[in-house]
Amino acid sequence: MSSEATKVLLAETWSEDIDPTDWWMSEKLDGVRAYWSGSNFYSRQGNLFHVPDFFKVALPKIPLDGEIWCGRGLFQKCISIVKKQANKVVPDDYKLLTYLIFDAPSHGGKYEDRMKWLQANIPQDDDKCYASVVGVKKCQGLADLKQCLAEVNAAGGEGIMLRKPGSLYENKRSSTLLKVKTFYDEEALVIGHKPGKGNCTGMLGALECQLPNGKRFDVGSGFTMNQRRKPPKKGSVITFKFQELSNAGSPRFPVFLRLRTDLTWDDVLEAAKTKTPISVKQKVVPTTKLSKQHSILFSVIPSRDGKAGKKIARSDDDNEQPSSSSSLQKLDVREECPYGEKCYRKNPDHLKQYQHPSSTIKPKLTKNTSRTKSSSKSRSKVESEEPVSPTTTDNLLVKDKNKGREFDDDDDDDQQQRTAPTKTNERKRNLEEKSNIKPTRKRVKKS
Repeated sequence: MSSEATKVLLAETWSEDIDPTDWWMSEKLDGVRAYWSGSNFYSRQGNLFHVPDFFKVALPKIPLDGEIWCGRGLFQKCISIVKKQANKVVPDDYKLLTYLIFDAPSHGGKYEDRMKWLQANIPQDDDKCYASVVGVKKCQGLADLKQCLAEVNAAGGEGIMLRKPGSLYENKRSSTLLKVKTFYDEEALVIGHKPGKGNCTGMLGALECQLPNGKRFDVGSGFTMNQRRKPPKKGSVITFKFQELSNAGSPRFPVFLRLRTDLTWDDVLEAAKTKTPISVKQKVVPTTKLSKQHSILFSVIPSRDGKAGKKIARSDDDNEQPSSSSSLQKLDVREECPYGEKCYRKNPDHLKQYQHPSSTIKPKLTKNTSRTKSSSKSRSKVESEEPVSPTTTDNLLVKDKNKGREFDDDDDDDQQQRTAPTKTNERKRNLEEKSNIKPTRKRVKKS
């Protein structure tokens, strides 16, 4: 048992009255929460996970907070591997799992400092390391959050996590960590009641419900005490919300919303003929054969050779990224080069050791007519020359224009766009003035 594992930071639920601008976004993972004590993995309840030694060998000897994960939609497969007793553990199953780290509880610094420390101390490019730091991106506003959430949902992910900038690690549920998830609202038929236990003894425990396709499930949360005393009758229609479907096709985390006295079950069945409810659609269950890793938002997790356990680069690793336009805000922990923009060194070791401000500065343009194309080419050239971080396995990081800025979102793109029209207008005015000048040459009469 581990008492520290029971005190991990827990999230509250985000609501639209909270402005997400400048908060840090990452994908909400559907893995098994795991606390690394420095020597072993533990569950949120403090129970020991019997993990093979090779899965732990490259991790630092300090506490870490994260999730053991094997791909989107594979929660049930992941938990079946991780929660096995010691005598039933299959070591080869762990070769295609990843420990995704999102915090360092004992670091003591602000969130940004903790992330920098993780990126500097987790050897993600090492074949022996079965861990990776979860990628983050600064949220630009509500529209940005909803777009990322839609991309994660479309890729089969669970949602978005928001972390308040400058926040500390708290050993409790905190408003500095918020979860953003999409819930679906649908109708179901009440077919029975299950008695309550504990504080709900003598009252409703859960409603037995049925979907239009005949699938049965229980709704046990969302009720007031008065509704538990006088629950909806059998044959009535209720509206409930749920997050997703289980592999068996049942709604996960169903919550009671309201009794629908305005609808009959025949109405619901008739409506389902023209618009198929989410809960009735056949869920596409990912393969349970762990032949490949999957990527998450703002992070590319490399594939592994199942036999040798080595990390390998595949063309579809990048393609699995839910948004190629979304860039990971990489925290560059390298010191700035003492020569600054005047640095003339091309030694690869020097480029890996120091960050160079000149690598993020766009070259000035001389031709006004080809400003857009030239700007694009120049920016691509600069980005391709940026040195790769020694702890990086993410190919997208090389193309990240924010790399090396250390949470600094200032950019001179807007300034360049504002000055360009001004110069263009001045040139137009000069041409117009020249065209309006009348000729002054006099005719000479021939004698």
